[in-house]
Formats: sequence, structure tokens, C-alpha cells
Amino acid sequence: MPTPVFAVERLGSPDTVVDPTRIAVVDGEVGLDYTQLDESVRRVANGLRSLGVDRADRVAFIGRNCLAAVQVQLATARIAATATLLNWRLSPAELSYVLADCSARVAVVTQEFLPVFEALPDRGSVDTVLVVGDDDSSWSTWSAAQSSDPIESTAHDDDVVLQLYTSGTTGRPKGAMLTRTSLRECIPDTAAVWALDPSSVVLSVLPMFHIAGAGTALASLLAGAQLVISNDPSPSGMLATIERHGVTNLIVASLMLQGLIESPDAEHTDLSSIRTVSYGAAPISGAVLQHAIDRLGCRIVQAYGLTETAGILAILDDDDHARSATDPLALERLRSCGRGRPGVDLRIVDIQTGEVLPPGEPGEVQARTGRLMSGYWNRPDETAEVLLPGGWFRTGDVGVLDADGYLFLRDRLKDTIISGGENVYPAEVEDALQWHPDVARVAIIGVPDDRWGETPLAVVVRTVGSSPTEAELIAFARDRIAHYKCPTRVVFADDLPVNATGKVLRRELREPYWAGRDRRIN
Repeated sequence: MPTPVFAVERLGSPDTVVDPTRIAVVDGEVGLDYTQLDESVRRVANGLRSLGVDRADRVAFIGRNCLAAVQVQLATARIAATATLLNWRLSPAELSYVLADCSARVAVVTQEFLPVFEALPDRGSVDTVLVVGDDDSSWSTWSAAQSSDPIESTAHDDDVVLQLYTSGTTGRPKGAMLTRTSLRECIPDTAAVWALDPSSVVLSVLPMFHIAGAGTALASLLAGAQLVISNDPSPSGMLATIERHGVTNLIVASLMLQGLIESPDAEHTDLSSIRTVSYGAAPISGAVLQHAIDRLGCRIVQAYGLTETAGILAILDDDDHARSATDPLALERLRSCGRGRPGVDLRIVDIQTGEVLPPGEPGEVQARTGRLMSGYWNRPDETAEVLLPGGWFRTGDVGVLDADGYLFLRDRLKDTIISGGENVYPAEVEDALQWHPDVARVAIIGVPDDRWGETPLAVVVRTVGSSPTEAELIAFARDRIAHYKCPTRVVFADDLPVNATGKVLRRELREPYWAGRDRRIN
């Protein structure tokens, strides 16, 4: 008989049930059914308690998607602690900063990233490290030795279940605190958007340190589906996994969807198992999207959301995609993010005055919903900047709502660059390059790129008498920040345009590269 779902500690209906013999998670050659996963989570939760992890304590995870990442998320929720999944793509200095900031005492680190962890200049408060590796790793040995006794729930609605890091204009990452309420409002709806049920097989390929990746795991388990973990986001890798496991639900970044359908291997792969594809993180061209609709012949939705909103705020649903072949208005709306979900209010406000604008007028996108984070960890001032009176959240995106409530993004208020689905913050890259002795001034802008959507371009004013090369400056940046943040091009200028207060006018620098386009994101 089915048993009550344990997976996300009653984020959904108390009546939700799953088949205890259904495979819950597949990680490589390892597959655990719901009964086995439940037992493993109890052992991890009891083990963390034995290490002194208590309510509101942070447990850091550093590594690619794996079974242990899922266990950490679920086990910390059991004991009212907080899972903090860190971006393994960060440079050592960046990773040190985040690890120290989150104040975790326990870190779970995969074998692959143990050398990186051990070389960190600052490990913050961490005094216990559990290593995830082969079957004889300390993680599996340690967790197997822990008690599997049930844990009495002490959960509160305002418990912070996940703390995921996102950056701002300063480039310093901020820990967005997602509570049990935030996730309860969003995850069941996410499962509904993706049409998940106990027969679903869900591909987990987006990194779990992103809300989309963490949300994929939580929504899948909440629905009683099977989660198939893969760390190969290449088109050939995804196609092989889809065919091998009969994947029914694919949640990917727009760039990944494009690579998938344009891959020569797609013509020789059985994709008939796919029932729903959800894409997002960056815009996608109409031609590519129409190709995907024609090629896959399945339900397709686009999702728009942020870390601070626990995920989805708006979707462009399957009906909108299907009508695009015959309806010019629907074809135009393929360029939108769709409409707000139930329980989500969207509005556009004047950037200067805060006045709510009518349909068709561009301004800042703001949202009001129970999905909102409780704030940024230890950042009251920055929290106050985005969480407004009346329950409204400032997304930092510039957009337009049409008369029917469809949201069209036009730009990013804070000059954020989205390259391959990853946020790149100009101030952070500029700070790295400005340490080079031959750089007098620098501005980072996003320019269109056919492969990545956008890539960072550096406009550099050289110091007098110096002659640094493009390759030299790119290499300099790569020594200091994650590679995906580094400029792919460098151009040299005599000066940078500034306003009366000396702030660089990035819009003026961007304009020549975006000429002829009707929006300033790609």
C-alpha cells in the first residue's frame, strides 16, 4: 500500500501518497526506492544531529548533483536545519567567502572537489567534513552507521529550508533564505506546471545550487516520481540519458534545449518518452523554439522565476506554444514569459517614481506572492531594498505587461548579463580586471552571442604607456574569478562615457552591439 510522502516534509497535501517500492532517485548505477531513500534520509538526519547540527544551523554541500545532495536537502529539513548548496564553479576566493558567510559547521564535499576545499584560504566555521566518493567513502560509511529511528518533527513554517546564493550589483553573493512556507507555496505548483505524477521520470541535469535544480528534485519527489540524476548537460549526454531511462520530463535552460534539438544525435535518438519540456533562464529565439515544438511534439512550457521567489512566478503554457503555428498573436507571445501563476501578482512600476504603470509601459517588474524568500542572510539593508511594504518584491528586471497579463522582459535593471543561463555581474568582473596594472578603467557589458545568448565584453582604458593584449587580460581574469564570468572579448577605448556623478553609462557602450534589435536581452 502507498505510504505518506516523506520527501519534502509535508510541503504538499498531507494526503499525498507514493508507492514505497517506486524508484525515487537514480544516480549512476545506484537506485533507491522511496522506502530506501526514506531510511537513508533518517540516518543522515540523525547523524547530523549527533554532530551537533540543530535548528537553523547551516549544512554546506559542495559538489555536482548526486544522491548525497538530495539526502542533505531532505535530512536538514527533517531537523529544521538549513541546506546550503554552494556553487562549485566559483573560484577559491569566491567559494571561501560564501562558505564563511553561511556559517556552516558541517560541510559535505564530493571527492572531486575535496582538493579545492582543502586549498581554500578560509573555511569559515566548518569543523566537520564528510566526503562523498566511492562506496567506501566517509559519507556512506558514516551515514550507514547512524540510527534510522524516526525523527520527531519540530518544523515551523518560518524555518529556512534552503539557503541559495545569488549575487547583486556589488558582486558579493547573498544567501537567499527560502522557508518552508516559500517552498510550500511554490514546489507543489511547480510539480503541476511540469505535469509530474508517480509515472514521471524526471531528468535532473540543472545544478542543484540553482533554484531550478533544487526545485526539480523537490518537485519530483513530492509527486512520487523518479528522479534521474545526470551531470552531463551536453546534447549527446542528455540524449543518451533520455533514451536509456525513458525520461518523461525535461527541465532545462534555453541554451540546453537549443543544443538538444540541433544535435545530429537527436535524429537517431528515441525521444518518444518525453511528455513535457520546461525551459527558461534566458530568452530563446522564435526559430529555435518552433523547431523544438515541431521536433519533440510534446507539451512545452516556459518558466520565469528567481531564487528569491523559490522558483516559478510565471509560465508560458503549452496552449500558447501550440497556437503559435496558426495565431500571429500567439507567435508574438512566444517572446514573452507568459502569465503569473495562481497566487502570484505581477506589476510594472516606474523606475524613478515607483508609480504603477498601465499595460504596454516598460518599467521594473515586481511580484507579490507567498513564494518570497524571508530575506538575505545577515543582509538587512539589502533585504529592505528588494522586499517592499505591501509584500512586493523588486525583481530587478525591466519588462512590460500586455493587456492580457503576458510579461515581456526588456532588459535587466542592474546590468546583469545572462550567459548560458548563468548570471554574470559586471561590477564583479570589473573588480577582477582592475587589479591588472595596465588597466586604468574598465566596463563590462553583455553583447549578443549565438551560442551563449550573451557573453561579457570588456571595454578597457589602458594606463598611459602600457599595451596589454586581449589574451593577457582574459587570462588575468580567469585566475581570479570563475571562467564563465570572464570576458570573451576585450576592446580598448580612450575613455568611458560617464554621467554627472562619474558612473559609467553601460547602455551607451552596449548600444552599438545591440543595434537593430528590439530588446536588450538575447
